[in-house]
Amino acid sequence: MKFSPIFTIRGEYNAVADMDASDIIGSITNCIATNVAKLTPQLIRTDSKGMLIRDDYLAKLLSLRWSPELSTYDALYKMTAQLVRDSNAFAIVFYSDDFSRVKSIVPITARGYRIWEDEETGTLLFRFTWDYDGKIYTIPYQSVIHIKARFDKKRFLGSAPDPALRNTLELLDATGQALKNTVKNSANLKGYLKYNNFADNEELKNKVKEFQTAYMDASNEGGLGGLDNTMEFHEINQRTPSIPTLQSQFLRDNIYRYYNVNENILMSKFSETDWNAFYESVIEPIALQLSLEFTFKLLTERERGFGNKIIFSSNRLQYATLQTRSAVGSILYDRGIITINEFRELLYYEPIEDGDVRMVSLNYVKADEQSLYQIGQQGETNGDNQTNEPEGQQAKIPTRIITNAYLGTKLKGGREWKMN
Repeated sequence: MKFSPIFTIRGEYNAVADMDASDIIGSITNCIATNVAKLTPQLIRTDSKGMLIRDDYLAKLLSLRWSPELSTYDALYKMTAQLVRDSNAFAIVFYSDDFSRVKSIVPITARGYRIWEDEETGTLLFRFTWDYDGKIYTIPYQSVIHIKARFDKKRFLGSAPDPALRNTLELLDATGQALKNTVKNSANLKGYLKYNNFADNEELKNKVKEFQTAYMDASNEGGLGGLDNTMEFHEINQRTPSIPTLQSQFLRDNIYRYYNVNENILMSKFSETDWNAFYESVIEPIALQLSLEFTFKLLTERERGFGNKIIFSSNRLQYATLQTRSAVGSILYDRGIITINEFRELLYYEPIEDGDVRMVSLNYVKADEQSLYQIGQQGETNGDNQTNEPEGQQAKIPTRIITNAYLGTKLKGGREWKMN
């Protein structure tokens, strides 16, 4: 969205505050969109037995390619870029002819759009003009993935950032233009020529043009010129305006605050703490919106009732220090949460054969089963260290289990779950 030029008097620079042309907005957009695009969509089911990851047609479509022309990364990047610039992002869900399955999910850029409720049926509708073909479409809102930012003023749409950033961008634009003019004029001579012989207007213009071409071009690095006795050059001293560095930094910081970013994030100089703050304040809210919207729009009420949902997850340890990776990985590995190869990945090692195995430490037992682990007996013990079971029927834990420090298992991610 572009702003109209502000009113200026003749000779002043006319700032336009075009968000699409702003390098700062562009870098912020690219930073946020790039990191959101690295999220991993997963179709899961959560019930009393735990979380099970589904691997059906919809799960593969979400994780690999939303449409023939867009990979998952491209689609998430495009939606996030629209969200940053316009506070609203849309993707259309296309179904098969019998509406039994999702064919594709296509993010769109629209020239104009409207969401309203049909009074007769109570159905929410979405009308938009698609930039792709310039045609107007009206579809059910249920078939639209819609994420929004600054959802505070309108009923269905987020508030665009243009009005809030207009003044800041105009001031930055004017500052940049002043710097450009300063650099451009720094190597040029400034003054006027006095021609001592009689000449008409055309001859004077030609003389000035020749002098300009020879000595007042930016290529004249020495800043010197040569004249004969027919001309005199009188220099005009101009005071070069200083660039308000502190003010410019304040204006940039004002934009950074608006989007919850900083220079360390934009220039990839962030620390582990910087990344965690950026993830929790910027990336995670978008991931949560995507999860809620995709779950409601793509899954049926029956599927949601059985605990199915779509999440967008991220490996938050990818930006942690090696020391943090090692410490966290050791804890997760000992408890059988991650496999050998997943632990190796945290430490930047390549996977190994038969490494998709979880190792469970036997040093951890239930609180009410400590005695069974220590003495190898089942049943309740009395003061004489005897069980309530008849002699000869007492069961002991095999010695080989007690002496082994770890137990290998081939299960990864729990039991496999399939739809009937």
